Amino acid sequence: MTTKRVLGCGTLTLTGGGLAAVSARQLLGGTSGVVETVIAVFGLLIGLGFLAGSGVLLRSDLRTKHVLRVAGWNLLGVVATSAVLVLILLYQRSSGGTLLAPLFSGTIVVGVSATAHVLIGVNDVRRIRARNLARQREKTTVMNRLIRHDLKHSAQVLLGLGDVLSGTPDPDVDDIGDRVRTVGSDLAEIDSQVGTVTDLIEAEEVDREPVALDSLVEESVAELRPRFPDATISVHADDSARALAGDPLEIAVSELLENALVHGGDPAAVEIRVEAKPQAVTVSVSDDGPGIPDTERELVSGEQAVTQLTHSNGLGLWLSKWVVEAYGGTLVFEATDGATVTLRLDRAA
Repeated sequence: MTTKRVLGCGTLTLTGGGLAAVSARQLLGGTSGVVETVIAVFGLLIGLGFLAGSGVLLRSDLRTKHVLRVAGWNLLGVVATSAVLVLILLYQRSSGGTLLAPLFSGTIVVGVSATAHVLIGVNDVRRIRARNLARQREKTTVMNRLIRHDLKHSAQVLLGLGDVLSGTPDPDVDDIGDRVRTVGSDLAEIDSQVGTVTDLIEAEEVDREPVALDSLVEESVAELRPRFPDATISVHADDSARALAGDPLEIAVSELLENALVHGGDPAAVEIRVEAKPQAVTVSVSDDGPGIPDTERELVSGEQAVTQLTHSNGLGLWLSKWVVEAYGGTLVFEATDGATVTLRLDRAA
């Protein structure tokens, strides 16, 4: 089919294919500005996404080999997509066809592919880390059971020896027996507390219920006061402070209080404040001692990694932290005259 159009004094003759080409160019010409703007914005978003993703990976806790794995997936996507585009371009040229803005279009396609492969790489790294964490948890569980078994056995032996030595006519031997029984009791208590905290940590979801903090604090004070008869313990508690937690929260409070009594002045002066805020409740334990050493504070707070050379001197603060975090709370160290440790939990309605 041939179409004739009169333009001014001349005549333009177009075949059917030529007319279709002109119509396509006219259509593209009318929308080219919008299309180019959309593509340019899309390309800008891809670039900004890569920039933001690089910052996230840089600040994440991923190891270098994991970051390189993500980069490898990205490179694979770029190379594979570029190779496919080159093959398509060669095929089009060999068959007499043409591509509109091949370089620009190819850049967009490669950018999309690179983004997709970065996401694939991140998911791959997450899969590897999940598998490694599962293996580490299995090893930790086995070690925990073995250590707790030995700890419980040692506690029972010490308690038995203490019973044998206590009550003898020799006062020195009797004193040794009492000390041995005390050590055995302490080990048995540690075993029980570690077992409770381990169950909280390994549980996929913990049950939270309203806990009255004023009575919980009073129970902890009453339990520890006989061991520190010369210490001064003052409690300022809001009776409306109820936290979303559970019975193991008493471990956290007792450990903080005992830590303050042991490391406070001579005798120690300890102050406990329980406050209710709109969305949270706090329990602050302050003492008049020399304060928590920087290394200890940094280890428990996570600012410094635990190694063979840098490690904590006890489990008290760790137990408090693990219990509080199991219920979705936080443990905060404050700079005061002495030491102040504050646990924060969600407030119960």
